[in-house]
Amino acid sequence: MSHVSSYLSHLFLPGALALWCAAIFALATMWGYAEALATGQDGAKVFARRSYGFFAFSIVLTAAMMSLLLMMRDFRVEYVYQYSGMDLPTYYQFSAFWAGQKGSFLIWLFWGALLGLLVRRTAGPNEPAIMGVYTLTLMGLVFILVRENPFVMLGKTPVDGVGLNPLLQDNWMVIHPPIMFIGYAASAIPFSFAMASLWRRKYDGWAERAFPWALGGFLVLGTAITMGGYWAYKTLGWGGYWGWDPVENASFIPFLFGTTMIHGLHMERARGRYRRANYVFAFLTYISVLYGTFLTRSGVLADFSVHSFVDLGISGWLTLLLGGFTLLGLFLLILRWKEIPTEPNEDPFLSRGTFMVLATITILVAAVVITAGTSAPLLTKVMSNPSQVGPSFYNRVSLPIAILIALLLSLVPYLSWRGNKFSEIARKMIYPGLFAVAVTIAAAVWKVHDVFHLVFILLATLALATNLQKTVGKYRVSGLRGAGGYLAHVGVGVILLGIIASSGYDESTKVTLTQGVPRKVGDLSFTFQRFIPRHGFEKERMEVLVSRPGQKPFLVYPKLFMNLRTKQTMANPDVRTTLFQDLYVSPIDFDPGQPRLQLAKGASGRIGDMDVKFTGFDLQAQGNAMVAMAAGKPVTIGAKLAVTRGGKTVDLEPLYQLDPASGQVKTPPLLLPGGGALVVSGINASNGAVQLDATGVASPMKLSVDVTRKPLIQLVWFGLYIIILGGGLSMVQRLREVRVRERVAEAKAGRKAA
Repeated sequence: MSHVSSYLSHLFLPGALALWCAAIFALATMWGYAEALATGQDGAKVFARRSYGFFAFSIVLTAAMMSLLLMMRDFRVEYVYQYSGMDLPTYYQFSAFWAGQKGSFLIWLFWGALLGLLVRRTAGPNEPAIMGVYTLTLMGLVFILVRENPFVMLGKTPVDGVGLNPLLQDNWMVIHPPIMFIGYAASAIPFSFAMASLWRRKYDGWAERAFPWALGGFLVLGTAITMGGYWAYKTLGWGGYWGWDPVENASFIPFLFGTTMIHGLHMERARGRYRRANYVFAFLTYISVLYGTFLTRSGVLADFSVHSFVDLGISGWLTLLLGGFTLLGLFLLILRWKEIPTEPNEDPFLSRGTFMVLATITILVAAVVITAGTSAPLLTKVMSNPSQVGPSFYNRVSLPIAILIALLLSLVPYLSWRGNKFSEIARKMIYPGLFAVAVTIAAAVWKVHDVFHLVFILLATLALATNLQKTVGKYRVSGLRGAGGYLAHVGVGVILLGIIASSGYDESTKVTLTQGVPRKVGDLSFTFQRFIPRHGFEKERMEVLVSRPGQKPFLVYPKLFMNLRTKQTMANPDVRTTLFQDLYVSPIDFDPGQPRLQLAKGASGRIGDMDVKFTGFDLQAQGNAMVAMAAGKPVTIGAKLAVTRGGKTVDLEPLYQLDPASGQVKTPPLLLPGGGALVVSGINASNGAVQLDATGVASPMKLSVDVTRKPLIQLVWFGLYIIILGGGLSMVQRLREVRVRERVAEAKAGRKAA
């Protein structure tokens, strides 16, 4: 009893109780739906629905408690202490909610619980099985949080918290992670539809109901990936938007599997094909989310990824969660595989069906290769030297895959389900083909000479043009209905062009700027004008004037500042965007112009406009320093200097005074001829060197920056926006189709009853 009392005394009970209630209501929901499946009683289903409502309410209450504790800066709670601080603005204080392991699992569970309320309404007649599987996916997260409770309290209340990681103190931190976890939560929905369908042997209808959810999850995850790339590009200063880091890949892999799933579900709805494959795709999409979570949060990649979490004792739970759902999915797939009805593939080669199969296989291969690369540290762990693959591996294997995808996308708009003749396709592709050839010739004239890159540009432009032509045709016939998928493919073509241009043909130059002195970088002139000190939440900035002959000059403000808590130097670039390129100015080093020299005996150096030579120490500056030191009395040592300024040399002797009894050091400044002062700031007795600081001496500030030009990088962002827009239009259309079919089914049922 004393152990229980001690455990409870170290918890913030309102939050912990809400979490425990969620676990109880989740179990009650599972029991209710199991009873409904076993007996078919409506009362059991009603009980399960109400239990799920209380479960969702408990999770919302748990999240509200955590938010309140963070906003109140209640440092009694360990999680609040670890990820927040008194100096954080309110919006960063709120974003500390998902800065750590426990909070990220809670926000994932929060969105999952709310989405479940919608799933419950759209599940249809197979609701008990679907909601049973879906609630089971949420229970895994609940029990992780029960095990690693986010409401643990400290023994003593600190006056301030550790603070938020400096890399996370960015506006994108407020919105990017929550959207990412909506995508993670949504991945469990098609999985639940698929597993419930296998379990109940009801193989028809699940694909149609799951398709809008699959498409919605794809869009949300794609949006989050876009935000993450833009965040890295605008904030971190390394000049890129995708570094193939394991945490980045952990979201990209489910996105790729989700892409195969939405195409497969479309094929099943349209042609009755892909039935077996769709179960596999739904399984892989959700399992890849769990696997990515295991890789990045179990600590196995802590030595290989700057974003990866260390092991907080939940690796066993994550392994159990991943293994449990993997075994469940494989068991149902193997058990029901032969029963799943499917249509034989009799499509001719030049048909939409065949090319969709080829495109799906290509994307599937990409997902598998990236998964293998991300898993390299785990796979090589059995060796004596675990290692990871670098970005060059991913770039090398991605290029041929991207070329093949572009080729397939360029032909799909002209293909029908029944098949086409090559001459018919070639005739339709004349104008898009001419446009693609013109763009490729322009690229070759510009600077692209690599054959593979030229082929890449040709096919990416062709994919853009053919799908744009089809989108316009669909719009003219029936508005935007049915045009969403082709519009998304336009976005793929746009983004492929942006990637090859901005990543393969960017130009980077490192340059050191002396204050007030222009430096040429290509056709641009850079002048470091001033240092702007910290003001409120605005960090230290450097003002640089950029000019080009015949154009209006402009200012950029790269940031290089010290995080006051962690003493880390942080760099934020400034990006100047134009129609055809970005000018990316990232700070490397800043010399504030505070003159300091360290000189050995006989050595010379320069401070500002002076040459200084150190000729040795004077131990008789104010009495015998050695005798005074032996007696424990104050010691004075002089530094004999020869200072040359304006062609005149003078001998100077600044003093260094030490009181052994108190340890106090005095370094009285010595005024210099012509202005300024000199101070002995340190003595190195081991090598007989002296350290000198000067004040009031002209020494200009210097700023080192990396100047990069990234051509056509805007196409990357525009392409992603177009994909999201096209996918959104397609999702709206599919939801309308589901509603229409439900109304038709209800009308038929009503006529039969009458």
